[in-house]
Amino acid sequence: MITPFRNILRSTIAAIAFLSITQVVAAQSITDARRVEFTPSPDHNAVDAASGVQLVTNYTLDVYLSGGTTPVQTANLGKPVPDTDGMIRLDFIALLPAALTPGIVYESVVNAVGPGGASASTRSNTFAFTALCAPAISPASRSLTTSSAATGTVTVTAATGCTWTAASNTSWITITAGTSGSGNGSVSYSVAANTTTSSRTGTLTIGGNTFTVTQAAAPCTFTISPTSQTIAGTGSSINVTVTTSAGCSWSTTNTSSWITINSGSTGNGSGRVTLTAASNSTSVTRTASLTIAGQSFLVTEPPAIPTAPSNLRIIK
Repeated sequence: MITPFRNILRSTIAAIAFLSITQVVAAQSITDARRVEFTPSPDHNAVDAASGVQLVTNYTLDVYLSGGTTPVQTANLGKPVPDTDGMIRLDFIALLPAALTPGIVYESVVNAVGPGGASASTRSNTFAFTALCAPAISPASRSLTTSSAATGTVTVTAATGCTWTAASNTSWITITAGTSGSGNGSVSYSVAANTTTSSRTGTLTIGGNTFTVTQAAAPCTFTISPTSQTIAGTGSSINVTVTTSAGCSWSTTNTSSWITINSGSTGNGSGRVTLTAASNSTSVTRTASLTIAGQSFLVTEPPAIPTAPSNLRIIK
């Protein structure tokens, strides 16, 4: 007659303890535990002589709220081979159906499971998990629609005790407050004026998050020198200097027939316009208005002075 399995599965597990990075004594509470260790059932390798069936098929780990009576999760540990010191050790976190809640204190029981039922160990030491330190920021970006200097603030949301730092990855963005913090906080920053004619993008790294700033290009402005010139009625060459930023395009418009654009009909960045004014053969002063880089340039030319007589002599 075969002895019932439930009577064969005897006293099972002598001790159960949770381990973090280093081994600890069973009574010590553990933070951020990963492994479980226990002495296997004395029946770990036993086989029913009558049927040839192993008395222990596997172990399970029941996780309880500290002091609770109903398991919140159960992990199947399988039937690991004991270490050389006779203890079984394994990573139980990877075997749980779901992650355990940070900040909650747990304890557990390991069960030796066989055909005749299961037998539980005493309760383990307590263990818990710290909240993940994952700061969040708001907003995550900012778009500046002008090239003007600006300031701003980024809100940091983090768990109590969660430390974070902030750093600028761009020379034209400066952190003015909040280079580091713990828990909730904020980061203040200033953005320098964009003096270039290209938009630009820069970033801050805040608690591992990227905050992006996009700033518009500076508008193109133009000046010319001189803004007007009066020339002799016999005509003249005229030079006008255009001053602007690199990348700014401009052109010269002329509607006067007696003005010729020799160079500088178009340009990019600072440059020069060279003009030639023809001799004024009329009896009145004339003017011409040109547009150079969006600026008005006025040329004034009086009538040409008559040609002087020649071959002068006094005769009798």
